[in-house]
Amino acid sequence: MWSKNLLIVVLVLIATTVSAQVIKSQAAFRMLQTANTLLEAKQFEAAEEYYRSGLFKAIQNKDSYCEAFANEGLGNLFTKLEQPDSAIWHYQVAVKLYKNQKLTVIATLVESLLKSVQGIGDLYAGIEIGAKGIKLSVIDVKLSKDREYGYTLKLDTAINTDAASLSYQSEKETSDAVAILLDIINSRFKIPANKIYVVVSSGLRQELDKYNKLEYFESIIRPKGMDVAIKITSITPEQEAELSVLGIIPQRHRFTAGQLDIGSGNTKGGYFTANKIFEPITFSLGTKSFQRLVESTAKGDVNDFATMAEKLWNDSLSKYAIREFVSKREIKLKDMLYLSGGIVWAIVSLQHPEKINDNYVEITPSEIATFKKEIVQNYDKLTHPDLTIIPSPEDVKAAGKNIGRVLKTFDQKAMVAGAIWLNHLMQEITTINPAKKIIYPKYGYVGWISGYIIKKVTQQYVGLVK
Repeated sequence: MWSKNLLIVVLVLIATTVSAQVIKSQAAFRMLQTANTLLEAKQFEAAEEYYRSGLFKAIQNKDSYCEAFANEGLGNLFTKLEQPDSAIWHYQVAVKLYKNQKLTVIATLVESLLKSVQGIGDLYAGIEIGAKGIKLSVIDVKLSKDREYGYTLKLDTAINTDAASLSYQSEKETSDAVAILLDIINSRFKIPANKIYVVVSSGLRQELDKYNKLEYFESIIRPKGMDVAIKITSITPEQEAELSVLGIIPQRHRFTAGQLDIGSGNTKGGYFTANKIFEPITFSLGTKSFQRLVESTAKGDVNDFATMAEKLWNDSLSKYAIREFVSKREIKLKDMLYLSGGIVWAIVSLQHPEKINDNYVEITPSEIATFKKEIVQNYDKLTHPDLTIIPSPEDVKAAGKNIGRVLKTFDQKAMVAGAIWLNHLMQEITTINPAKKIIYPKYGYVGWISGYIIKKVTQQYVGLVK
């Protein structure tokens, strides 16, 4: 919604700004404004009549701006009427007329509308530098028929590093990894520098800030020969939370759902209030940091580990979580929660291997509680689910491979720590609305970087009206 509104506002403001300078026929312009209003009211037949009358007057008066404006309007009309050939023709005429008048900003906007009808998007690349790895996401961003930006994931890959160790070796490995991923972007996708973003994640930034090394790190990991137009930036947990909401929650649920990402170093998420103000939710603990905290006191087997983890929650961490949710109570009222993160991926993969191809999987608090119990008591059975329930041999193979990745990523204690941390958070977040739907987004792991790119795309015209 916010991207749609931004586009409409920019178009209107630009039209208003240039009108006093280039409009020769006020009568034509008034007709076209009326046509726009009729179009918004879905009075399509009347809108077309006013657009064509305005276009006729514009041509009579040699009013190039109104002629372009009329063709743009007819492009919008035929898009709504699902007549793409007519829409494309009028958009192309509008773009040419706007460019002839050197109205490059509005010409670019209309070109975006044209690409939308043609089903063409723009490729963007995001490189996320995290504490334990460097991730590359290539996404195809395009406007939908409803004039809202969405994305399709074209590639996601990662290179494991240990940037958080802050050693000479890790810095070199990180720089080398960024160079390799940039080479993929350039050789396979040929994405220009102004559409490439390199971002230090919030979890790694927290570690760097402890030693006041953020600026140093951003400079030392920059590969030699990297285009100067590509900047290395960083984000805070609060910023990452908002971007995750933008990248993960579908547009139709953006203002009615909440989101949490259970990361390795921290937990972050949030929601938009009724006034469309973003409220972040952040915890400095995640699955890995919680595991380290437990291991500092638990010296026995996995049962002792689980007992100590529960004790830590009950003795101190519960108060920490309750305090955060008291001040952010609205997330408890939401009917939906999009829940991402490695431990959620593990739970879905092991409990629902048959849903290997689903982009969104609904899970329940009771399933999370069961996982927490079974990961301690029936580890072998839980980590070897029955795949015979999957009818397709290809899906059986894919599910088995996915489970293998889970077990390579998490050992038993890591899953115990993650499950206990997640289970208690879900108990807190569902106290008011126990029927809340909890949804795992398959591509949530590229959510915030995709949100970062989409936000950059939608903000590219801000400030240009002046």
